Amino acid sequence: MKDMLSSSSSRSVSDVVVAWYNEPGVERWVSTLAFAFSERPAGERYRIFVFHKGSTAKDAKQRLFDVLGTKCSDVDVFFEHLDNVGREADTWLHYTVARLRAGDMPVNRVAFLQGDPWDHFGTPHGGRERNLDVFSSKLVALLAPTAHPMASNPEPLFCNLMNESRVMRRGLSHPQRLDLERVWVEAFGCECKVDSYVFAAGAQYLVDAVRLSQEKPLSWWTSLHHKLRADEINAWEIERFLLHIFGDGV
Repeated sequence: MKDMLSSSSSRSVSDVVVAWYNEPGVERWVSTLAFAFSERPAGERYRIFVFHKGSTAKDAKQRLFDVLGTKCSDVDVFFEHLDNVGREADTWLHYTVARLRAGDMPVNRVAFLQGDPWDHFGTPHGGRERNLDVFSSKLVALLAPTAHPMASNPEPLFCNLMNESRVMRRGLSHPQRLDLERVWVEAFGCECKVDSYVFAAGAQYLVDAVRLSQEKPLSWWTSLHHKLRADEINAWEIERFLLHIFGDGV
């Protein structure tokens, strides 16, 4: 287990990235997932990156490592505290920029998940606690080298898809005063031509990691992350575009 991001072998197959605020029970499902990873064949490798934005980072880290204990010593688990800005989008971009700079982006897939992965899809039948094994098994199956080809890139994970038409968006009142067409130009450098904004509630996605490193340069990711952290664009706006940011762009 690791305290901070560090360079790791590029042989890593898949990563799980967790945006943790103060949601309860994160240490339980993360440790269950780590145990599932540790039982996979030796040729497979997984990493879990936990980014905490709450006010109890020291306690959260201790709880996580206590639950993981020594049983997952062969599983790379990284913990880092981040400033509470930018919602999940900031966490996803922070991870992406860091991995591209380190040159160790995984060669298979990345799963981006909230601290409560079920928050936008309802608790699994039978109760969350009793379904941790089922949840972990499903996620491992999606991340394994033998997984079926992705139906789209990225794929929403454990959440509902939202769809807001551009016409509807102009008539909506949002507390963040979204200016999506301006942000589209800021992000992609061209006029927005999509008819609707489709996005995953909770910003949870399964992403082809190779596409992250090959289709957009590090400078593009760094610029977008800087604009988000500098509040030139806000997280509510960026979340509407994550399908394009992590996918084909425009």
